[in-house]
Amino acid sequence: MTVVWELLMYAGVLAFVALMNKREFLRSPEKGKRYAALPLLYKLGCWCGVIPLVVAMFFVHQAFFLAVVVSYAALQGACVRWYRKNGHLP
Repeated sequence: MTVVWELLMYAGVLAFVALMNKREFLRSPEKGKRYAALPLLYKLGCWCGVIPLVVAMFFVHQAFFLAVVVSYAALQGACVRWYRKNGHLP
């Protein structure tokens, strides 16, 4: 039964991220264009790396919070580096 709750939590976090992205992209269309140009590998890093750690933080142990923060910061840094390298950010 725990697996069902974990999958529901994962789907909920993905839906929340999608809604927040949509809201942010409506406020800033250029941010949406940058995100659309981002390679799938970086998006998969969030979907298959950071979000499962968030779920693990709730179901396994709260110490995963540190792993969530570090992996999110590393992924954000990699995305910003890619944006600058490809001329999407100054």
